Amino acid sequence: MKVRDIMTTDVVSCQNGADVARAGRMMLEGGVGTLPVVDRQGRVAGVITDRDIAIAAATRQRNASHIGVHEAMTGKVKSCSPDDDVLTALERMEEAHVRRLPVIDDTFHLAGILSIDDIALRAVDREGGISPAAFVKSFQHICSREAAENGFNGSNTFVSG
Repeated sequence: MKVRDIMTTDVVSCQNGADVARAGRMMLEGGVGTLPVVDRQGRVAGVITDRDIAIAAATRQRNASHIGVHEAMTGKVKSCSPDDDVLTALERMEEAHVRRLPVIDDTFHLAGILSIDDIALRAVDREGGISPAAFVKSFQHICSREAAENGFNGSNTFVSG
């Protein structure tokens, strides 16, 4: 089963020139907790989470409308391709301890997003999909405590030091 078969294609994203107040409103309106961040050409530049926004607002002495998305986002993004096998994408999530991967086409443009929910609902125990046991093992690893001890902030985003 390929990522393209189960990914979400109607993705809310924001531009890296936006402020975190705008990104937060977009998350609220879209009912999401993570936004891919794109540059002016639509190429993925990073990812920002609701937790990233909360931390940026709490640690800077500025109004959220004066904090740029580029200041709070994670620029090192784990991603996958629409043509990747779902198991390969799940392994990438496991390695990075993340629950969402932007799906990026050959030109580095955002094609969709693949979440752990997409895998659980559309790929587990389906023909060409993932076994329940393999999914549980991967999900346990994604959620493991050692993720936080190895530089991951718990919000699906890698924090580089």
